[in-house]
Amino acid sequence: METVIDRARELAIARHADQRYGPHPYEYHLAAVESVLRRYHVRDAELLSAAWLHDVVEDCGTGIGEIEMRFGERVASLVWAVTDSPGPNRRARKAATHLKIRCTPGAAVLKAADRIANCEESGKLGMYRREHPEFRRVLVAGGAPAVMLGHLDALLT
Repeated sequence: METVIDRARELAIARHADQRYGPHPYEYHLAAVESVLRRYHVRDAELLSAAWLHDVVEDCGTGIGEIEMRFGERVASLVWAVTDSPGPNRRARKAATHLKIRCTPGAAVLKAADRIANCEESGKLGMYRREHPEFRRVLVAGGAPAVMLGHLDALLT
């Protein structure tokens, strides 16, 4: 029997079909985000579904309305919260996105998992280190678990 997580995985893989995450198909990153959530004992099907879908609006032009129609209001809300807001530069985009993360229950956990997955696999540690103090404040305000924050701190120090 197909679950909501399976449906989210299928849509995400289809939408990210031509994208790469370094040498890997993009689904590699999406699976890593789900894996990080599971490592921290997240079993919430909507949050795990959002792990697969967290980049489809930003990277693939998928409308948030489609996510809501297919997966419900909560999954759409989580995806919307972690999708970069428009802005003239990275700093402005992140500031607007951070506000959404702080105000959306569960979004800080999802974003923490995304950043952990990126830090464990990516070469962008310098950028993430520079952003970490403010990013960490956002995650704390949004309710990210201390154990996830501690791991992220260890990756970035």
